[in-house]
Amino acid sequence: MLLTLREIPTFPPPWGYASARRPEERRGRNLARQGFVTLKLVFLRAAADIPGETGQELQRRIRQSSEPIELWLLRAQVLAALPEEPGRGHAAAIRHALASVYPVGKPLAANTPG
Repeated sequence: MLLTLREIPTFPPPWGYASARRPEERRGRNLARQGFVTLKLVFLRAAADIPGETGQELQRRIRQSSEPIELWLLRAQVLAALPEEPGRGHAAAIRHALASVYPVGKPLAANTPG
């Protein structure tokens, strides 16, 4: 028996649908992804103003990042390499974007049940 493409079920189902059982879970994952993409764009804009091989290397590493923690680990290198030009505001934009992805809250010990 020959099947057409319409008759072949998608197996396994796409990861996003298979792992999220409720709309709230999908929404949360989409918001987290959107936050990461925004953070990555802020880092890329900043790295574009870094001259020379250092800027190119940082841009490459930022493009290859797939998790917010990878950008968090690159933050010191990017901030240190930024040129000291007033009015650019890349350092403030990076700090603001990081704060939106990694909000400062109560210490972990205070959140654990007692």
